[in-house]
Amino acid sequence: MKKTLIFGVAIILLASCSANKSEDKNAETENVSTETVYAYQRAFTTLEWTAYKTSAKVGVKGSFDEFNVTTGVETGTPKELMNQLEFSIPVSTTNSGNEIRDPKIIESFFGTMMNTENITGKFTSISGNDSAGTTRIAITMNDVEHEVDGSYTIDGNEITLTTDLNLGDWKAEPSVASLNEVCSDLHKGEDGSSVLWPDVNIVITSKLKPIKQAVASNE
Repeated sequence: MKKTLIFGVAIILLASCSANKSEDKNAETENVSTETVYAYQRAFTTLEWTAYKTSAKVGVKGSFDEFNVTTGVETGTPKELMNQLEFSIPVSTTNSGNEIRDPKIIESFFGTMMNTENITGKFTSISGNDSAGTTRIAITMNDVEHEVDGSYTIDGNEITLTTDLNLGDWKAEPSVASLNEVCSDLHKGEDGSSVLWPDVNIVITSKLKPIKQAVASNE
C-alpha cells in the first residue's frame, strides 16, 4: 500500500513538472506585441482648392462641402489606405465662402461641362514610403479622364496630398471663359484686364484614426 501511494505521488509530481515546462516553453516562443494601423475618417478630411484671377494671378480659395471616399482597405498603413483609393465629389457642394459667387461657379463653370454632376477619380499608383512620396491620380470631368501627378507627406496620423490641375487637360477652356464672363469685373486687376486662369491647386488633408492591434509571433 505504501509503495502504491509513493508511486502515485511521483506520477503527479512528474506530470506537474512536465506541464510547467510546457507552459514555460510556450511563454518563451509566443511573443505578443502591438502595432498601429490606421482607418480613414471623413469627419477629419478636407479638400481645398485654389483658383487664380487677374493678370497678377491672385488666389481664390474654396472647398467642397461633400465628397465620398472609398479606400482599398479599411485599415492599414497610410500608404495602403491611399493605394487604389477612389473618390466622388458633387460639384453642387462648391463652397468658395461667397454665397453670390458659388452659384456662378456651379452654373457657369461646372454647369457648362458634359456630365459633371460629380468629379470622380482614383489613385492609380503610389511611389514612396510612409513618410513621403508621389502618386498618380486619374480624374474624370467634362467626359474626359486624365491622369495627374501628386505628392504626399505623412506626419504621424496626418496625410497631406497636393496636386496641380490645368483645366485644359479636360477640355474645359470654354467653361473657364464662361465663368470669367459672368465674373468679368471681379477678375480685373490693376491693369484693367479680366483674367481667369485655367490652373487650380488642390490640397487634401486627412487625420487618420490610429488603432492598436495585438500581433503574436512564435520564435
